[in-house]
Amino acid sequence: METLEVSVQDNRYVLGAAVMLYSKMSNSNDGTGAIATVHHVHDVDGKPVIGAGRPMNEADYLAMVNVLAPQQRPQMEWQDHSILAKGMGKMIWWTPPMKRAMFFKKSNMFGSTTFTGQGICPVPGMVWLSDGRDLFVYAYRGSEMPDKETKLCQAPLFNVWARGEVCVGNASRPDDFAKGNPQAWERFLFDSHFTHPNFAEADRLTKGVKPAEFWKKMVAKPTQKFPDGVLVDLGLKVADLMEPEFRTNVGVMRAAGEF
Repeated sequence: METLEVSVQDNRYVLGAAVMLYSKMSNSNDGTGAIATVHHVHDVDGKPVIGAGRPMNEADYLAMVNVLAPQQRPQMEWQDHSILAKGMGKMIWWTPPMKRAMFFKKSNMFGSTTFTGQGICPVPGMVWLSDGRDLFVYAYRGSEMPDKETKLCQAPLFNVWARGEVCVGNASRPDDFAKGNPQAWERFLFDSHFTHPNFAEADRLTKGVKPAEFWKKMVAKPTQKFPDGVLVDLGLKVADLMEPEFRTNVGVMRAAGEF
């Protein structure tokens, strides 16, 4: 349809420019990519005519974002020392071993594998990943800041599946204003009740001890440090969390009795 003006919700808009996107030829063997050009649109006898173009530059891009989606305007963000990686809608961060308040609530559906109690318990160093909607969490051995080669373990926590994803249950995810805040996701996990292990396989959540027995002892008499010996290796490292196919790759990780 040829038009120079459109009306949307009583607002009138005049066609002033066009952006054309050029993709690489399918037989190109030097990677993928695209270029964009900006074109002024002329009024010729009441019809829009696209004029000659020029390569889109950063100023053009910023102007377009400012008009179409100002809330997504690119900007520099202050990064504290806990952020490991950020991009593609994901954020990866770490927390050192520490003591945290933990709240356990017995589930009648799972019998002796659950209990009610609360305490200040040690937890291992943890690596977290959020895509703004879901949360994945893993443990690691040691207390130093992890790097790309750091090996990851199963987070030895109730309410976490074998692939590392946290079961939301009836907890409330951080809202849109807080989803980029690591502490909001940490509160999402630790301020909720730990109700039950998400799978029944022995030595898969806490090695050498049943999960409920382990955490009952921690609540009753917390140790100074989390015992890394109970952590279960997953065959993952931090760099794996950065892969575009991360969710697909960890999706195949299962444990007996998982639900």
